[in-house]
Amino acid sequence: MTAALAAPATSARLSHRLGLWFAHAYVLGMCGTLAGAYFFQFGLGEYPCPMCLLQRMFFLLSAVGPAWIIARSRKGAVTTREFTSGWGWAVVAALIGSTVSATQVVMHIVPPDPGYAGALFGLHLYTWALIAFLAAAVAAGAALFLAPEAEPLDATVASPALRGASAVTLAVLLAFAASNLVACFVLQGFHWQMPGDPTSYQLVTDLL
Repeated sequence: MTAALAAPATSARLSHRLGLWFAHAYVLGMCGTLAGAYFFQFGLGEYPCPMCLLQRMFFLLSAVGPAWIIARSRKGAVTTREFTSGWGWAVVAALIGSTVSATQVVMHIVPPDPGYAGALFGLHLYTWALIAFLAAAVAAGAALFLAPEAEPLDATVASPALRGASAVTLAVLLAFAASNLVACFVLQGFHWQMPGDPTSYQLVTDLL
């Protein structure tokens, strides 16, 4: 009888840890999407337009909700309200970001418009961004739906691996946020507006 009662508790603790690991995966997934954008910008020399930069911002904002859950879990038990608020933030940011991506898709959807910048597997980056945003909204919504089983409670306090991972994940998000801010500043310089089709790093051009 005692063993039978202990099994559900062990399962619940495992599901709480898995729920928090999923938050880590979500944050790192958003950062990975930005890493792909960086590759096109710095590796292939394609300058992001203002709408591209806006989509990057919403990827970061969508990651803030789960990141807050991770940060909160380092201090103790996460309440249901805190858990659902974090994932709710992720859903809203992803849906708003998807409208920006969809707008850019519509802007270039009529032939013979070639679209903006290069493509990956036949789709431009803003189309991939739309897909990523919708997938992120579904993932965050699933986390909300599974809140009773997935909320991390005190999983980080009880797991050294999660505590170490939380420091790494939060540092990665902070690094991407800071690097994106620097990239935007170098691209726009001290100008109030950025060209819709940038062809250089304005800050470098102004200084030279």
